[in-house]
Amino acid sequence: MKIIDNKKDYYDYLSGVYGIDNLVVYDRRGSSVLSSSLEMAYYFRQTALPWDHTLSNKHYWELKSLGKRYYAKKMKHKYRKTWKEGDVYHFILEVGRIHYRFEVERWLDEGNLGNIHVTYTLLDTIKDVQERYSDAPMCIIPCRVDSWQWSEDQKWKELANSMANRVTNPILDGTFITKVIPPTDIWDALYEYISSLRDKPITDSRSDVQKLESAGFDRKTSFRKAK
Repeated sequence: MKIIDNKKDYYDYLSGVYGIDNLVVYDRRGSSVLSSSLEMAYYFRQTALPWDHTLSNKHYWELKSLGKRYYAKKMKHKYRKTWKEGDVYHFILEVGRIHYRFEVERWLDEGNLGNIHVTYTLLDTIKDVQERYSDAPMCIIPCRVDSWQWSEDQKWKELANSMANRVTNPILDGTFITKVIPPTDIWDALYEYISSLRDKPITDSRSDVQKLESAGFDRKTSFRKAK
């Protein structure tokens, strides 16, 4: 795969391992560095931000963290029990036809408000996605997750104002994602998706008569009305 960009990402070195395929081109020009992006600060910034909070007590049905809900259900905690929870954010990393669904939790230290704690969890990986969010090979999509304590169902919805926050062709280097997803997985997903774009479907623009003629029907005799 050939990558066109003036920035480097953590999987780019694989072009020197696998070689450059000039027929598969990832035009990443205009890419955004996530580690310094203001729009993505609450997802990736490792320093305290103006609207970060300390931990708060929440009941099971108030929890936004899917990870805490999974744990509570597994341990069969009573619903009246409370948990400490910070600010929770969710997003999808769309790479080709793969969706990586992440959860990020942030909270300030009670005794030192300048000290920020950030945890991140790759909740699941969905492969062979047919409905993509973006036309770009890679994209970050901020989401809201609707879930219910009595059901396993989840609904991931792009945030209503996220068209400004959605980041196409992000540079992942410098973020926690590099510790979670191997560079070969990103490369392979991009290569497979971009390669598939070359296989454009052929549209048959012939009329019905032309199709029948190509099947062996004679235009003069086959369509003559029987007497």
